[in-house]
Amino acid sequence: MQKHYHIIIVGGGPAGLYFANKCQNSGLDYLLIEASDTFGGQLPRLYPEKDIVDIKGIDVIKAKDYASKLANNLKKEKVLLNTKVVDIIPGDKIEVKTSALSFSCDYLIIATGLGSSTPRPLGVDHEFEVKNIVYKLDDYSQLKDKRIAIFGGGDSALDWAKHLSKISNNVSLIHRRLEFRGNADTIKDCHNLAVYLPYVPDHIDVEKNKATSITIREVVEEGKTPKFIAIPVDLILVNYGNIAEATNFNFEKDGSFLKVNSTTYSIAKNIFAIGDVASYENKKRRIQPSIEEADAVFNIID
Repeated sequence: MQKHYHIIIVGGGPAGLYFANKCQNSGLDYLLIEASDTFGGQLPRLYPEKDIVDIKGIDVIKAKDYASKLANNLKKEKVLLNTKVVDIIPGDKIEVKTSALSFSCDYLIIATGLGSSTPRPLGVDHEFEVKNIVYKLDDYSQLKDKRIAIFGGGDSALDWAKHLSKISNNVSLIHRRLEFRGNADTIKDCHNLAVYLPYVPDHIDVEKNKATSITIREVVEEGKTPKFIAIPVDLILVNYGNIAEATNFNFEKDGSFLKVNSTTYSIAKNIFAIGDVASYENKKRRIQPSIEEADAVFNIID
């Protein structure tokens, strides 16, 4: 017999975990389903040691610790790990099918984030042959005063630039546009940070499977001669985002994301999408906006 829940949450990243905590704290009947074997989504996978500073009520917390804090609050019988949702069937009772089981619910929250994804590459020759081009940092205890080049213009790149410039006095941030996609105020007080705008990577110099320098090329109008700058490096951190794998769910999409109502975050009757998977005008893919989305949806269904 198909088990029924009041609320099913698909996705155990920060948005899904936060929503599950709200359900548990309010005594609501819920089930959280996560496809991987760990909770937290991008937080432990891509930047476990990064400081998160934009969550209201929390001054500073490491990404991995925030994920653990949320996950550890949940009751084991209310979560399923290693369980991939393969189909969602809307209706008065929403059907949620996994590869082995089927459930039903009154309300469904989709919080699958970027889903399965791979980092966008830097795009230079020999990129995958060297050891010191990375797309996430698990440990930066050995980076004191190392020469670090960060590529990207989003909030993640800016956050890392701020954090690593406190550890090293030789950090460079390179972005291909004159303006950042993320909040430029993040780095306004960073004194040990060199910023290069608008520049793109051109090539790397390699010795013994390590990049020793990266040459960047100025982005100029056609017909103009660009400047080239060689930056010595011990580490290159690429923050170009991720290439997301589209979900299997048959709802209206905006690229790889789910198009939602920007007020209610709904995509169908009693079905909502929150966090990175949701798409609407002026969407910000950060933790605090996803918390606000979760709060708004919770107030609708509670």
